[in-house]
Amino acid sequence: MKATLLFSGRHVAAVYPRADDLVVLDPYLLHREPVVLSRAAAVEGVVTAAGDAFPFRTGAGGEPRPSRLRLTWTVASGVLHSEYSRFSPRLGRYVTFRAFTFRPGATLPFFPPPRGLVRRLILHSEQNNVSIRCVDRGSGRLRELVLPLSGRPREWLVDRRSLITRDNQGAVGRGGTEEFRRDLAGICACVGSDPEELIGYVLGAAQLYAATAPEDLVVAEYRVEDE
Repeated sequence: MKATLLFSGRHVAAVYPRADDLVVLDPYLLHREPVVLSRAAAVEGVVTAAGDAFPFRTGAGGEPRPSRLRLTWTVASGVLHSEYSRFSPRLGRYVTFRAFTFRPGATLPFFPPPRGLVRRLILHSEQNNVSIRCVDRGSGRLRELVLPLSGRPREWLVDRRSLITRDNQGAVGRGGTEEFRRDLAGICACVGSDPEELIGYVLGAAQLYAATAPEDLVVAEYRVEDE
């Protein structure tokens, strides 16, 4: 079955409409299994479904705190809303990390998307970092290598000294620290690469961004703090 690529204006989700339900795949939101929204489960015309997502974190007492993806589908209008939340060890509670609304008819006409659309997405004010993230197939741990794009002059944008990592708990590892080297080694093992190659990918993406973004473009702050 061919997917319909719903487009929210900044985000894409793959949906598979069937006679009795709607199957949703949204890898960016890291859910473990496809989410199935069944028409028969509608309450006052709205279907709600949820599933676990990565990262799977732990609370202060060691209790499991998986991330969550919650979907609501209004059957009559076809509007689909997704909300992805993560547990914040720093705050001790769940916080909404991403939320998107998809409307029928708002779809990508083809994939890969046209160059003009990609350029518009790259230059969106919320595009405040370039990164690589991976989920370890064995342990299920999420790790990220991130280069924030906010808070620096343009001539310092492509700067490896500004690289950070995040571990499964969302803790920041700054370049040159043991935490950074540990997280980066975990990403390398996950994708079968070496540190210089991965750093090169991220810095190369930042170079493309710097060559494209206008000098006066203002982006949202990337908060370099533990989640």
